[in-house]
Amino acid sequence: MNNKLKQAFVGKPLTQKQIAKWERTRSKGRPKFAAWFTLWFGAMAFVGNSLGLHYLNGYPLSARYLLAPALIWYTYAFLPRLLLWSVMEKKYRESLNAK
Repeated sequence: MNNKLKQAFVGKPLTQKQIAKWERTRSKGRPKFAAWFTLWFGAMAFVGNSLGLHYLNGYPLSARYLLAPALIWYTYAFLPRLLLWSVMEKKYRESLNAK
């Protein structure tokens, strides 16, 4: 059971194509990696949430009702991306050591 869980979360080693793509990505740096997704996903989720609250629940589109969801969605987008960086770095190192 433990091996199945580990395999599900760790996955297979990276292929040569994936290694090359990760090397290009990591050369741009962790801040750019996290920032791009944070801005994209955070903005989409924030706009969808804000418009949904406005049209479905009648909340006004004011700073009071928009600030908290903005902080929540941007944080929600940022933290998993940093976790993904760590996971990909671990898989990258394991793939290089396996050769």
